[in-house]
Amino acid sequence: MDKNYLKAIVFSLLILLFYPVLLKWFYPNQAQTARVDAPAPVTDSPIQGEAPPSAGENSYLKQAVKPVTVPFENQHYRIEFSTIGGTVTRLFYKGEQGRESLTQTEFFSAPVGEAGIFGVNMAGEVADLTHTPFKLNRRGRAGREVFEFTYELPAQYEVTKTFTPNPDKPALDLSVRIRNLAGEERRFPLTIMYGMNHEKDFQKNYGFFDAVAYNGKIKTANIGKLKKKGFAAPDNLLWAGMIKKYFALLVKPEWKIETGKARADEQVMRGEIGMASLVIPAGGEDTRHFLIYAGPQRYETLRGFGCDFEKVFSRGFLGNFKTILLAILKFFYGFTHNFGWALVLLTLLIKLVFAPLTHVSYANMKKMQIIQPKMKAIQEHYKNDPQKQQRELMELYRRNKVNPVMGCLPMLIQIPIFIAMFRLLPEAIELHGAPFVGWITDLSAPDRLITFRASLPLLGWNSLNILPILMALSQLWYQKIMPQQPGASPEQANIMNFMPLFFGFICYNMPSGLTLYWTLQNLFSIIQQVFINRIAIVLHHEDQ
Repeated sequence: MDKNYLKAIVFSLLILLFYPVLLKWFYPNQAQTARVDAPAPVTDSPIQGEAPPSAGENSYLKQAVKPVTVPFENQHYRIEFSTIGGTVTRLFYKGEQGRESLTQTEFFSAPVGEAGIFGVNMAGEVADLTHTPFKLNRRGRAGREVFEFTYELPAQYEVTKTFTPNPDKPALDLSVRIRNLAGEERRFPLTIMYGMNHEKDFQKNYGFFDAVAYNGKIKTANIGKLKKKGFAAPDNLLWAGMIKKYFALLVKPEWKIETGKARADEQVMRGEIGMASLVIPAGGEDTRHFLIYAGPQRYETLRGFGCDFEKVFSRGFLGNFKTILLAILKFFYGFTHNFGWALVLLTLLIKLVFAPLTHVSYANMKKMQIIQPKMKAIQEHYKNDPQKQQRELMELYRRNKVNPVMGCLPMLIQIPIFIAMFRLLPEAIELHGAPFVGWITDLSAPDRLITFRASLPLLGWNSLNILPILMALSQLWYQKIMPQQPGASPEQANIMNFMPLFFGFICYNMPSGLTLYWTLQNLFSIIQQVFINRIAIVLHHEDQ
């Protein structure tokens, strides 16, 4: 048996053995579904929190202070505000209209009595403003309230935080006003803290949970890194936040960021942004704003803010290509009202666009197959003169307009598309829960025809998925009708026959949209190859 053939078999067996590990590394599957609680009651009456301690005292750091929690609800959120730190102790996104069960998530929920997120602090100050009681003034009508939190340290400064939920978008405006009560000019180095809950077993479901920072380029750090050593944001930071499957929490201040960092424990990922110091004269004040986005990674929504939030969706290798494919899918969806049929049209469009190049490539392979005897004769005749042999082979290729490299073009063309689809289908919230036909009810999940009570040992499979099987069979059929590569050994042919089964195995629990695309690609390629095989291949008359 050929050594390379034996190595290929051993390598394939190792891949199959470690398949579950590879699947977790390559493919983020289904994220956890957030819990849904009943909406909290909404009131309109002004509420005052407990007064802060007296000047010069830090006793509040030791005292048990009873927080006042105030609920809020609009079309986007259910929020709970707390007077402790003037923070948000619960941030629940209610989901998109008509798709609530698929698009809702709980961004943050703090334990009772604990400070929440979006607390501000003064770097270098003894007072911990994130745990200090603030006075609360709530004003406005239901669904359009403004929440104003105030803390005063007499003869030093006064901090007023105002939360204004956006009625039209899943976003909040946070303004911070600082009054200098001292008798001289002061610098106020302000920081803001944010965070997001994650589920303990999200990795088991192939989810992802990353810190993100943007300075013109997207930088990310996964939760494993954050637990071990944390994450220091790059210089020239414009905004930062956290992302998980389908959702993003992003914080953008209106002035210069000097530092940024993030860390994580078993329940919460926390981040902190430090801004350039505000220089305020004696008796003066300054107000600055933060834009807070907490919602789905929907490209159009993110782009609407005009600050490159959409980069979180198009991040990474071939991210822009992923965005283009989604735009085309949504265009076809406008006609079909079904993302499955839109995917069919997209696959057909890709085949038509690359049809001329694919035709040239396949015709080239057919010519290579026909002139194979001539190639072997040249190789045998000039076996002792490699340079002469190479010149004669190149002349043979030139006369017949053959390029040996052209045979791999169809595969190379499909790779970036496949990678982009591989990233698009699990992350695009538009495709989450999108049905096709029959048993294919979610293009972002495997097409489970039958679900079993028990799972297969080691693999963890507990369902019968049809599309990966159809994909493997169509791939095998496609390989049977394709021209064979010149000089291919029987061992290589056997390996190629094994590959469809191997890919069917690897893709068994991948999104049905991905296996549907691959299956359609194979079927359209088969049709194209049958057409090409009917076309006569003309060679140079000396080589016929």
